[in-house]
Amino acid sequence: MSMYYICVGLHLLALSFWLGHMFVWSLVVGPAVKRLEPRATAELLREASLFRGGLGWPALAVLIPTGLYMLHYRGIELSQLLSGEAFQGTQGVVLAVKLACVAGMMVYQAVVGHRPAPIAIYFDMLLALIVIGASVVLVRGWI
Repeated sequence: MSMYYICVGLHLLALSFWLGHMFVWSLVVGPAVKRLEPRATAELLREASLFRGGLGWPALAVLIPTGLYMLHYRGIELSQLLSGEAFQGTQGVVLAVKLACVAGMMVYQAVVGHRPAPIAIYFDMLLALIVIGASVVLVRGWI
């Protein structure tokens, strides 16, 4: 049982780093940095925040295995995910929505990444909020 709680803690920590960096940079730091003078200082701060590609991929390297372990703990195996068996019923639909949104965020990160995308980042943030909401619904068993 303690391994499950370690995975939950690591999962939440990685999620906090990934989404926290995205929200704080996009809503607070990014707009403030755009107003900095000289422009070289603003670019230096932006590059420092993206050191080694940002936090997205390292966070996913923790989120995926811990998420799979937590699903295994709840009786959902990788084979059930791949076959679609895990997506039956109301909770299965919520799980499918969550995983589809995570996949969408991964595609966004791979395609758009850290290039300027003033409108697309808000869709990525919306996906992140849906992931959080779906996670809460799944864990709390509200459906």
